[in-house]
Amino acid sequence: MTVSDSVEIELKLALPPQQAAAFLKRMARRRSTPVQQALITRYFDTPDFDLSAQGVALRVRRVGRRWLQTLKTEGERRGGLSQRAEFEMPVARSMPDWSRFPAEALALVPEALRAQLVPVFETRFDRTAWLLTGRGGAQIEVALDVGEVRAGKNSQPICEIELELKAGQPDVLFALALEWASAFDCLPFDISKAERGVRLARGVDAAPVKSVPLALRRDMRVEDGFAAIAQACLAQFQANLPGVLASDDIEYVHQVRVALRRLRAALRLYRRVCVLPDELMDGLRTLAAALGPARDWDVLCGETLPAIAPHHPDADVWASGMRALQAHRAEVRATMQAAVIQARPGAWLLALQRWLLKRGWRDAPEAQRFVQLSPLNKWARRALQKGHRPIARGARDFAQLQAAQRHALRIAIKRQRYAAEFFQTLFARRRQDRYLTVLRDAQDSLGRSNDARVAWDLLTAAHTTPHVLQNVVDRSPLGPADAGPMGDFVLGWLAAKQADAANAESAEMVRDILKLKPYW
Repeated sequence: MTVSDSVEIELKLALPPQQAAAFLKRMARRRSTPVQQALITRYFDTPDFDLSAQGVALRVRRVGRRWLQTLKTEGERRGGLSQRAEFEMPVARSMPDWSRFPAEALALVPEALRAQLVPVFETRFDRTAWLLTGRGGAQIEVALDVGEVRAGKNSQPICEIELELKAGQPDVLFALALEWASAFDCLPFDISKAERGVRLARGVDAAPVKSVPLALRRDMRVEDGFAAIAQACLAQFQANLPGVLASDDIEYVHQVRVALRRLRAALRLYRRVCVLPDELMDGLRTLAAALGPARDWDVLCGETLPAIAPHHPDADVWASGMRALQAHRAEVRATMQAAVIQARPGAWLLALQRWLLKRGWRDAPEAQRFVQLSPLNKWARRALQKGHRPIARGARDFAQLQAAQRHALRIAIKRQRYAAEFFQTLFARRRQDRYLTVLRDAQDSLGRSNDARVAWDLLTAAHTTPHVLQNVVDRSPLGPADAGPMGDFVLGWLAAKQADAANAESAEMVRDILKLKPYW
């Protein structure tokens, strides 16, 4: 790959602030003299943030006694790696000089907007930079930025590592990033300083990120669809991971688990075509196992018990029981966060992104490679049909299914729903919405029954230990989750609910599956 002067290829890592000194110590061992700068950067936009809405960032930065103006586009971002257009040149003062930009840069900002641009936020940080040489003559500029972004009276800290490819292949960026992610708990980070500044200026807080619809094309090959689906799942996981580790918002845990479930569903769907290496699959299982108990307790305390609370006759007894359960829930959450950190999610994300970038599945037998290169839409049609058959069979026999079989049916419905969502743009919309609605309703109904069963298990367990893999966290018991008389009331309520739900709502929802006609 030849790196053009107008294209920036960069990999960004969020570095825990307490690790900055250790990173500097590691870099001091390299044969590269660091360059240190104090940088002040002003970002310009319209009062309504029209530039950022178009994925464009305009800045003027003071570097020593010089001013540099830069225009960047949002570009393509995957797992911390970004590739975007960039135009940079010196200017005489701290305001943009449009006469200095080339025509292709001017085309990104309509002339009508240029007169409306004003400074909207700024960044102030100390940068320590090194120029490293990698394999095959690759050149990488590494920069450690420590400081803050400011918008009015609001500010947000900056502590990140940027690896910019000056020459060579992007794989050399991943090789360095993997080393540092393992050593310093770095996470791949796609959000630019400009985006953070815009959010700060607009007063928009960080929030959990849901999955977004995929735009697969009918002319894609099977392997192209796999790469796009896996990237979408990883993007959702990466976006929510910082919130899992630092926020009390339980939705982050839910959305990061959704991302991993979708990824596991995709890997199962492609299990005979694009096979994930064992070490990456082991990392996925470890992360999923670490997150599970915390989500179970979030559902118990945040959804199941609040629905029962109005029916309890003694508010004080209920409050006492809830305090005991909430304390236990906090312990489970802290244990989960420790387990996730010890699982090195940043290194796992980078390794998986690197495997996707290198198309690691291509080293396969000829017959398997033939399928990888076959048309995606035909393969997706067969995959959806194959996934639908056991669901229809389970719906037909639902009344005779035991609890474990109904749980298996719920999982099959969920996998089929994810597959249908993955391939949504490959087929005409007619009947798709109905199909997805019926699957979602059946999954939700069976899920409520499952939540009641999980709540029963949590409240009846003498000791509740997070179900994580050995060597990830200390497996010693957290102690009893004793809710007292309130717990006895809840167990009675749940016993009745599980009995009622077995034949009522779920049976009706599942029967609707038999009315569906495949749309593919």
